[in-house]
Amino acid sequence: MSADTGMAARIRGRWDIVLLIVLVAVALGLFAAIAERDATRPVGFAASPLATVTPTSAPAEGWWASVPVTATPSLPGLPGLPKVGLGGAGLQAGAPVPFQITSCPTGGVAISAITTAKPGWWNITGSAEIPNLEYWKGEISADGKGWTMLYNSPRPVRDGVLIEFNTRTVPRGTYQVRLLAVDRTGNYPAPCVIQITTK
Repeated sequence: MSADTGMAARIRGRWDIVLLIVLVAVALGLFAAIAERDATRPVGFAASPLATVTPTSAPAEGWWASVPVTATPSLPGLPGLPKVGLGGAGLQAGAPVPFQITSCPTGGVAISAITTAKPGWWNITGSAEIPNLEYWKGEISADGKGWTMLYNSPRPVRDGVLIEFNTRTVPRGTYQVRLLAVDRTGNYPAPCVIQITTK
C-alpha cells in the first residue's frame, strides 16, 4: 500500500472532521458578510418588521377655554325638616303623658305616672311590691282581652321606673296597660289597669 492510499483511507475514516471544517468555513463566511454591512441597518433575515412610533402633538395651552359649558339649572328649594316629637305633639323629655286609671285597687301594685323619655319612648313609673313576691309584669292590650307582655322582673319596685315603653312598637290608638304582681304561691292581687293613647 502506497503512502497516498493510506492517507486517503484515514481521511475517509474521519468524515466527521471534514464536516466540521465545512461548517466552520460557512460560519466564518457569514460573519464576514455581516461585518461588511452597515451596523445601523437591520439584518435581512428578520421575521417581521418592527412597528414604528407615530408622534402625537402636545395639546395647546388653554385648550379648555374653548370647550362649551352648559349652565346648570338651579335646584328648587328643599322642604323643611319636621320637628321630632317625644311620643306626643310638642312634648319635651320628662313631660307628663296623660292616662286614665281604669282599676287600681291594690296599694302595692300601682302605676303613678307616665313621662316622656328619648323620642318615641315613655317611662311608666309606680310600685310593684307585695309580700313574698315571685315576679311582676307589665302588659298591653288593645281590647282588654289579648295581653302582650312589655316587661317582667323578680325584683320589687317602690316609686320607680317600671317599664320603658317604646310607643313605636304599636300603631297609634288607645290601649290598656296593666301591672300584675304574683307571689311565690302563684296567687296575685287584683292588677292595676290604666288606659293610654299613643299619637
